[in-house]
Amino acid sequence: MPAASATAAPVLPDHVKKPNEEEFKKELAEVNANIEKLQKQFDAVREKINKSPQKNDNARREEIKTELNEIRDKQAALKKTRKAVYEQLDAINDSIRNKVRISKSERACVGSIKGFQTKIPFKTTEEVDARIAELESKIEAGVRIVEEKKMLQEISMLKRNRLSVEDVDGQQAAINKEREIYGELKKNIDDSEAKKLSDRYEELDAEFKLLHADHSKQREARNQLYDERNRLKTLLDEEYQKMRTMRDEHRKNNDEYYTFVRQLREYKREQEQLRKEQEENEKRQEAAKQELELAALPAFESEIALCDNLAIFLESFVSSGADKKSQQEPSVNAAADAFDGMVIKKRDDEDFFVGKSKKKQQQKQKDPKDKKSDSLKLPLATMEAFFDIKVTVPTKISEIPATLTKLKERKEYYIAEQPKATELNKKKAEEKIKAMEKEEEEQKKAEAEAAATAAAAATAEKQEASTESKKEE
Repeated sequence: MPAASATAAPVLPDHVKKPNEEEFKKELAEVNANIEKLQKQFDAVREKINKSPQKNDNARREEIKTELNEIRDKQAALKKTRKAVYEQLDAINDSIRNKVRISKSERACVGSIKGFQTKIPFKTTEEVDARIAELESKIEAGVRIVEEKKMLQEISMLKRNRLSVEDVDGQQAAINKEREIYGELKKNIDDSEAKKLSDRYEELDAEFKLLHADHSKQREARNQLYDERNRLKTLLDEEYQKMRTMRDEHRKNNDEYYTFVRQLREYKREQEQLRKEQEENEKRQEAAKQELELAALPAFESEIALCDNLAIFLESFVSSGADKKSQQEPSVNAAADAFDGMVIKKRDDEDFFVGKSKKKQQQKQKDPKDKKSDSLKLPLATMEAFFDIKVTVPTKISEIPATLTKLKERKEYYIAEQPKATELNKKKAEEKIKAMEKEEEEQKKAEAEAAATAAAAATAEKQEASTESKKEE
């Protein structure tokens, strides 16, 4: 069988041997002894580290760091605040200067505030009102006409410019308000807080440096112990790595050896499976070949032969009396040959058809009533033959000619439909074979998927077992 020998049998590699468990255990014991010795030294150094002075000043150093950071933040905030105050003072100063230069209003252009105050030497509306009242009082007391005229002109001018005085008054009030704010801000600037923060910072910084020096000495002593601990840790790691390498190699050798054993077992199983599949494939091909051969046979051959045999059988009943008597026995035998494979049912007083024993035939000849009987009784097998070709079963001898005509028509129908039915049978056979092949492919695919799933599960289980083994190590 060429298919069975397509895959070569697995061969055990030269470098793969069955591991020697005794030798492996001996080497592993030596490595464990070295690990135990180094572990004792490592534990001793670690004990010295634990007993060495700890970072007792660390809490105080952290407190100093925190306070120094707070002082820095305060100094930065103070600097930022004073900068903002100076900027605010400059802004107020600029505003005051601008207000002094600003014009009285957009509606009345009398000049600057100083120029306006030169023409009207009154700074507030109260002063203007008092001057108007004073002039009116003098006029009422009586003055010369020329003076009265001047006083009236001054009163008129004061009343006209009273609004301007109000604006000047508002400007002056705003200036005074800003000057007050300027003075308050100036008072708030105090350098004593900054000096206090600076002194505290220097004090804490000196303490921090002292603590840092002590800590450096302790750290140097601890570092020496740490170096020794690291050296021993490196040696321990090397021994552990050596042990892991030994175990890995031992496991690898085991895996390779038993993998070969499994592969050999699997190879034999596959060869047996291939042999069975080849046999099944040959059987399927033979069955498909037979199916196609049967489908290629002309259709309705059995139906056409059945029509001929039934016609021959019925014609025996319509022959002449002499012929009928002489051929009655052969007709029965011919009918039996025509329905070979069918069971002809016999009854107590009748045979294949209405023919009876010689004695009863003589009685029938003597009975004029029976002689004229037209009834026709057929065996069950013969009736089933009529059913198979869908022709009505004749129950009387007089119906035989019509039945013969129907048999002829049925035969002609079968002959006419024979090519079409034959082609249809071929098509059905091909479809059946394709369906069988498709089912076979799907089955193979399902088996392959199941095998792949099983292999993946086995691999995962193997990896998990390997991982657990490493954890235990």
